[in-house]
Amino acid sequence: MGIGVSAWPLAGYARRRRGLVVVLSAVVSVCAVLVGCSPSGVAPGPSVTTSERPAIPAPWVPAHPIALTTMSEADAMDLRAKHLAGEVQGLVDPPVVELVRWTTWADWGTTVAQCLQDAGFNVVGAGSTLLFPDSFAPAQQSAFNLAFYVCDSKYTLNPKYGQPLTADQLGLWYDYEVEWLVPCLASLGVTVSQPPTRETFIAHGLQHDITWSPSNEADTAVQASPEKETVMYETCPTYPLQYMWG
Repeated sequence: MGIGVSAWPLAGYARRRRGLVVVLSAVVSVCAVLVGCSPSGVAPGPSVTTSERPAIPAPWVPAHPIALTTMSEADAMDLRAKHLAGEVQGLVDPPVVELVRWTTWADWGTTVAQCLQDAGFNVVGAGSTLLFPDSFAPAQQSAFNLAFYVCDSKYTLNPKYGQPLTADQLGLWYDYEVEWLVPCLASLGVTVSQPPTRETFIAHGLQHDITWSPSNEADTAVQASPEKETVMYETCPTYPLQYMWG
């Protein structure tokens, strides 16, 4: 069974990927530690393959768009420096790597995976997640850590995605999940538990406690197949990026 790693956590919200609580700087070592089981209400994983993709649902448009927050390039670069400083630990004389471009939740995984593949590692990207079909030999750990540092430095996830979510963002995310994401997952054969009320979701979210997550439940349902997980992320994105962050 493969393992998965997500980009840096969203504003302190623990993001569970394939039964793992993931912190980016830990990468492979953390991925070896299982911390949970399948949530209740999760149906068996979909049978769809990359050659049998379902029709993608019509794009979602919010009934009540929200005002988008902004971040200056200077602030973003400062946060990037702090983020990368956390990844330097354990590396001997890490190189200074220029930013090639910012990535988003939609393409961080695929972009960094391609960079790691170019460095000789078998990694698959899906949305904001890296999937590892094979485990690495201990002798490869240092080389992987360096390659990951270089790739993440070149294609850093824009720090705006890591800021605490506002009540407006949480409400819009809830609407997206209930109105579009859950039906999209159902088209792949994955059903999830019933949502809380919108008010409850927002209240918990403001405390950095996302207690209902269709993506995480679906992620558990397809955890045995990186191919199915890739199809899921590409067909049913976790976030309505343009409406939550612009």
